[in-house]
Amino acid sequence: MPRTLIIAAIAGLISGAVFIAPMYQSVLGMLFINFTHLPLFLAGLGLGTAAVGVAALTGTLIVGAAQGVGPLLSFLAAIALPAALAVRQALQWRNASDGSVAWYPTGRLLVLMVCYGAGTFILLYMFMGSDGHGMIETMRVMLDDMLTVMIPAMGEDERLLASGLWAPYIPAALIVSWLITLTVNGAIAQGLLNRAGRNVRPSFEFIKTELPIGFAFALVASGALWYFASGASTFFVQTLTIVIALAYLFVGLAVVHQLSRGWPMRPLMLTLFYLMLLFFLGWPGLALVAAVGLVDQLFRLRPRFAGSAPDEENE
Repeated sequence: MPRTLIIAAIAGLISGAVFIAPMYQSVLGMLFINFTHLPLFLAGLGLGTAAVGVAALTGTLIVGAAQGVGPLLSFLAAIALPAALAVRQALQWRNASDGSVAWYPTGRLLVLMVCYGAGTFILLYMFMGSDGHGMIETMRVMLDDMLTVMIPAMGEDERLLASGLWAPYIPAALIVSWLITLTVNGAIAQGLLNRAGRNVRPSFEFIKTELPIGFAFALVASGALWYFASGASTFFVQTLTIVIALAYLFVGLAVVHQLSRGWPMRPLMLTLFYLMLLFFLGWPGLALVAAVGLVDQLFRLRPRFAGSAPDEENE
């Protein structure tokens, strides 16, 4: 077996082991569960599409052999397939008119992953009952069990009220968390490979991320449907709207990175910004950044900030 495929198989083994470790009540596994995609990205972005295919298949088989069909399908849908698809698209390139190599755009890669998350939600929604009540009830029971374990002092009435209130938002929150985790793992893998000189493609230019204009119309249409929706359809369109808006969150962050190029102590300022966004502003802050991303696409904010500081990074 070629050396690259052996390395890829080892990467898949590590990914599968990290995925199933929390099922064995491993504290170390709980700490590293958010890096399950990382070995797959390292194999793919460093060795190519065949390698990520081998790694994804190996990880899936490991999970299935250790835990059965349910975890196997979860790993396949949430870890293996999206990582393999992202790598395949990321490594596509063409010759530009000026003779340079044009790699698959970061924005289109982001849209692909958002569509993957939305498509997975739609399939589960249909499988669990087209009125949405089956999925909402599943989320409510899951949240109720979590609150019972995490906050045992909470009264039953309060717990039922909280789980019923937040259950319709759990699918969107899970997709948002999944896509952020996927993106961060891909960025870490590309950064490590760049430093080691093992990257297949150049750095992702995060700061130049742009989405197709049709995505803006999709967001506006979905938001309008959410505003006017009633009954069971509300849950469906609100989840899709939040998922679509997630793409504009990344564009909004690209605007912040562009604007910050002229700031003193830029790394520290960006770190403080992310800490404030995640731990203090929460969902309203994320929605505001996504709105900035949408405004940037419609009114071209970033070109106004271009040239305010040297081009110091490929983000």
